[in-house]
Amino acid sequence: MANVVGAIICYAIILILLIFRLHDIWPFFPIIAILIAMFHKIKNHYNSVAEQLRITDNNKAVCYSGNKVLVLVGNMTQATIGAVNYAHSLSKDVIALHVSTTETLSKDHEVEEEFKQFFPDITFVNVYSDYRDIIKPTVNYVNAASQKAKAHNSTLTVLIPQFVPRKPWQTLLHNQMNLRLKYYLRWNQDIIISSYSFHLKK
Repeated sequence: MANVVGAIICYAIILILLIFRLHDIWPFFPIIAILIAMFHKIKNHYNSVAEQLRITDNNKAVCYSGNKVLVLVGNMTQATIGAVNYAHSLSKDVIALHVSTTETLSKDHEVEEEFKQFFPDITFVNVYSDYRDIIKPTVNYVNAASQKAKAHNSTLTVLIPQFVPRKPWQTLLHNQMNLRLKYYLRWNQDIIISSYSFHLKK
């Protein structure tokens, strides 16, 4: 009974507003229509995600021949060394990828020499970029490496070193390039993107 009374009151209020205050409330009608359309689209998105994630009879185990780990190397830091050590625990096939630009060319040779002092048996690939663009050369190399790995029935894991500041607000000051790299790399369906986090103590 309470629901019926409430519904009658609501309809009565709406009717009164339509008759006497239409010139004031008409902007709400397109807003309500937009909200309804938006909620309907969101519901369809959730249904689509659930359908794509649902396990079917066609699912089966896949046996890969191996796993290549590609470590993105900027400067030689504690995070870099930890990431390479972790990569070596995942696979014996590890490649370190470094992108050189015109401004950092003189310093990049030192980075490679220092890397070889710690990891003489790991391949160090230095990709040169004419501009101050690290994203495009990295994505191009990863795409080529993923296609090669796929052709050999192997997986490719891209490992991105990063450090975690002690205070949450300091996170805004660091690792911005890593976020951009992850954004552009995530569109490649044939790679696994992983992070190695080095936690700062102070």
